[in-house]
Amino acid sequence: MTKSFRARIIEDRRLKQNPYAHSDGQGDYSALPPIEIQPDASSEQVHRSRLKLQNPWAHHDGDGGYSALTGEKSTTHDSFAVAMPLDVVPIGEFNPRSKEHYSDDEIELIARNLQTKIWQERNKIWSGIAPSNPIKILDPEIALKLIGFDFELAESLGQFFHEGKQVEVAGTIDKDSNHVHISRKFHPYIRSFTAAHELGHALMHKSTGLHRDRPVDGTSLSRTAIERQADKFATYFLMPQKQMKVVFKQLFLADKFILSEATAFALGCNYESLEKMTLRQLSRVLASAERFNGINFISLAEQFHVSIETMAIRIEELGLIEEL
Repeated sequence: MTKSFRARIIEDRRLKQNPYAHSDGQGDYSALPPIEIQPDASSEQVHRSRLKLQNPWAHHDGDGGYSALTGEKSTTHDSFAVAMPLDVVPIGEFNPRSKEHYSDDEIELIARNLQTKIWQERNKIWSGIAPSNPIKILDPEIALKLIGFDFELAESLGQFFHEGKQVEVAGTIDKDSNHVHISRKFHPYIRSFTAAHELGHALMHKSTGLHRDRPVDGTSLSRTAIERQADKFATYFLMPQKQMKVVFKQLFLADKFILSEATAFALGCNYESLEKMTLRQLSRVLASAERFNGINFISLAEQFHVSIETMAIRIEELGLIEEL
């Protein structure tokens, strides 16, 4: 990249207040985070750099060093590096019409309004260490604190009976005291999805008192309408359509994955084996893939802090695989 072109990108980003923005050379702006891997960077070097920085967009800078968007540590993994307390934002700013029934489009809009607010306020929320990667702001703990809820991890939240079976409680929300608890007993991906599920309850539902939830990760069948709505919110909050499509294209070099001998080879898989797979099975392969076309990266599931199955379902929802 020439210095003049690099300077133009920096100016574009400053004007757009978007660390990914860059001029496309035709007077328009693109928000795709550019991966610029110079020819002298081997795939092994890129892989080591990305693992070291925990950043799938790290790249060799052509001058003997590495350049990357900062690899901030996610607060969903028991570390909280955010300046507190936050200025509380009224729930009505994200959901002005609290009601019982929501369409999926309405739920997605509520999630997007919240994400936009967090992104706009990131320099205040993360004092001095604001994330430059939009995926890093998708933290339900931060979102809950932003709308005035206390958030705590607990060693155990006890058990309750669900459909005649005793189930370990994974999360609770008390809207009377504005408090959310998440149990440490579960995998971080389940904790994250359950916390986002409780965030959905906080934003959309009027119920009072203590509400307990079993572990959820977006893969279970719908329960009551309210629980399904909270699950959909968690999906939209943790795996936003825009960011999903951007990252998918960055990793697999296309808006949609089309199975062929060439793409199977790029995945390091046998074409005949992939050809026999169901759509869900192929979605799992892409959700967990860590290499494509000779480049190593962090899998989609890991980047968005969800399980492989949860990511596979989202890949299908967004139509990111050409129908088999």
